[in-house]
Amino acid sequence: MSCSVWPGLALAASILSAPAWSQPQVLLPATAVRVEGGFWGPRLAVITERTIPHSWAYMGWELRALEKANGREVTGDLNGTWGEANLYKFIETIAYSLARQPDPALEQRVDDIVRLVAGAQRPDGYVHAYITNSGKPPWDPEFLDGAHDGYVLGHLIEAALEYHSVTGKTALLEVARRAADQAWEHFLGPAGKSGFCGHAELEMALVELHRETGEARYLDLARAFVEWRGRGVVKPAGPTPRAYFQDQVPLREQVTLDGHAVRAIFFATGVADLALATGDSDYRLAANRFWDSAARRRMYVTGSVGSRAEHEAFGEDYELPQDGYTESCAACGLADFAQRMLLLERRAEYADVLERVLYNAVLHGLALDGTTTYYRNPLSDREHPRDNCWVCCPPNLSRTVLQAGRYAYAAAPAEVTLNLFVAGTATVALARGPVSLAVATAYPWEGNVQVTLTAVPAGEFALNLRLPGWCREATLQLNGTAVVPLPRDGRGYLRLARSWSAGDRVDLQMAMPVERLEANPNVQSCSGRVALQRGPLVYGFEGVDNDGNLDAVLARDPQFQVEAPQPDRLGGVVRIKARAVDGRTLVAVPFYALANRGASCQEVWLRQDGWRPTPTWWEGRLYRPWTPPGE
Repeated sequence: MSCSVWPGLALAASILSAPAWSQPQVLLPATAVRVEGGFWGPRLAVITERTIPHSWAYMGWELRALEKANGREVTGDLNGTWGEANLYKFIETIAYSLARQPDPALEQRVDDIVRLVAGAQRPDGYVHAYITNSGKPPWDPEFLDGAHDGYVLGHLIEAALEYHSVTGKTALLEVARRAADQAWEHFLGPAGKSGFCGHAELEMALVELHRETGEARYLDLARAFVEWRGRGVVKPAGPTPRAYFQDQVPLREQVTLDGHAVRAIFFATGVADLALATGDSDYRLAANRFWDSAARRRMYVTGSVGSRAEHEAFGEDYELPQDGYTESCAACGLADFAQRMLLLERRAEYADVLERVLYNAVLHGLALDGTTTYYRNPLSDREHPRDNCWVCCPPNLSRTVLQAGRYAYAAAPAEVTLNLFVAGTATVALARGPVSLAVATAYPWEGNVQVTLTAVPAGEFALNLRLPGWCREATLQLNGTAVVPLPRDGRGYLRLARSWSAGDRVDLQMAMPVERLEANPNVQSCSGRVALQRGPLVYGFEGVDNDGNLDAVLARDPQFQVEAPQPDRLGGVVRIKARAVDGRTLVAVPFYALANRGASCQEVWLRQDGWRPTPTWWEGRLYRPWTPPGE
């Protein structure tokens, strides 16, 4: 995904006097953020050093298919209808890696692939090696909902945008633009045929391409793909329910987010992108309906979505079985959806979900060694080993994790916002000039965050620090002096607007106790049970730490003990010990670290002694802290 900074924006007298949050925000480019040390630095290093070299093994199908589409003789199996998207997700992963660590040899390898992609492009601009090699028609109207033409093109566009942003090279972007132009001609040109790819993805990529190029046709095509759904313009290729393709009713009649979870989340993200790009209130309202459906009624406590194995789909409201399907790609998609909603609505609650899904569901999908993955991420599992699923999830996980630094920040002409707390540095272009800052933190193991401004422009601007939804107690200091009361802005942020000096330091200290969470009473699978959370991390119990016996009941007073991290323990995790009713000591580790020590049972929700639902109104919440009755 490519997002621009504010280029050469002239200062207007009204900017600094405008109400808080009156200006639109944007993400920073990947090259503007450097993640160093802390929690995320080692994880990004694993992807650069282990995941990327390992991933070449499952790119063989895609590269052979491109070579064949270039007219070369090849041996071995070729890819399928959706596989080429994996290659483009992998190129996007490499782009983010190059932004943090240049590698001329790796860059040259990508350039060689770009030449293959360009060589496989047809004269009219269409490019999809599987379609070319199989002799099938592009955008086949007889199989449009079952094909992946748009899904593949969307990932090509996103890879091209990021590779151009990081390297400055235009060859892949030129291929992507020609392919997008062909799609526009096919659907909206003089002889255009209404339709849309059954796997949403292209919609949000087209909006990103519009932002980069200013070409209105890309925005028009994204809008058309959204508006044509639910109107019978795509011929069903089989008996699959139309909700699977988000094609059951027109957009303005869609109340819930239904169907194939990955397709649905990508579709919702595209709608939010359209709302951001156009200001259309119908798109904004639809994006909010989809958000409420997914995040307030159909999301697991870890941030996973998609509970049903049948059609890999969302279930009904509160249908969240502990062994649900929970595909990794759906979690990655939810991270992007949350980020778009954060830009659209600018409230910290969206960053809370972004943080939850990144630290839990997404990280759980990728092993600590960076070479094995989970396609599914159930909260209750019996001897489910990790696998090396060479399908859609591995490059989606790697490209999502590598964006942790970009997710952390947003910028407007006169404000810098920290949405996540990631150790490292960033440079933010404001209207008055660039701001450089350094973040030092051991988050999520500790709740202390130190932000030092190393370079600032003259004049006033605002620094916004998110106060996480899990945080009950916090203090703030500016250059060693307490800021009292906390400068809450009503949107979940602490806002400091002033004229800054280089060397100014802000210290945020957040209490980080262990909490027991309860689920909305409508989530029947969690009745009588609690989950442990400390800071942004959801914890789980694994058989290997608990003598293989997870049939336990937490004591009413579990006497939680938080252990200091040890480098040789799952990469330095903080463990939690708790007392069970039978006197046993139970050990919990962060959910993301489960399933890294061989096949073992795992549970997130344990039975709780004395459990009763809290008899107060839930106010649309799905999870909240639980305390024993009478306390």
